[in-house]
Amino acid sequence: MTLEALDPEEREVVRRTMKATFRYFDFDFQSRLGISPDVMQRLLDAWPAANDARDNSDACLAINNSLNDLIHGVGIGEAEAMELVGVNLAEMLRVYRKWAAARGWESTGVQ
Repeated sequence: MTLEALDPEEREVVRRTMKATFRYFDFDFQSRLGISPDVMQRLLDAWPAANDARDNSDACLAINNSLNDLIHGVGIGEAEAMELVGVNLAEMLRVYRKWAAARGWESTGVQ
C-alpha cells in the first residue's frame, strides 16, 4: 500500500481530503471521483485500512481523485484547505506528490 509511504500526519491529510469531497459533490460525486459516495464512506469507515495497492482500486481512485479535484478541479482556497484538511494547499500538493511518487507515478496531473 502506498499509503504506508506517508507518515501519520500525511495520511490524515489524505483522509480529511477524502472526507471533504462530501461537502462539494452530490449528484456529480461518482462522475467526478470515479466511485460512489457509499464506497467513499466505506473507505473512510475502514480507515486507515484502505488498500490502495492497485491503480484501479477504489482506494486509489478515492485518494487520487479527491486530492486532484480539491486542489485543481473545484480549486478550494487556502481558508477552505485549512478548515477542511488542516493544512494549506502547498502542503496538500506536497502530500499528493509524495503519495503519487510512492506509486511510481511521475506526475499527478496537477501543475
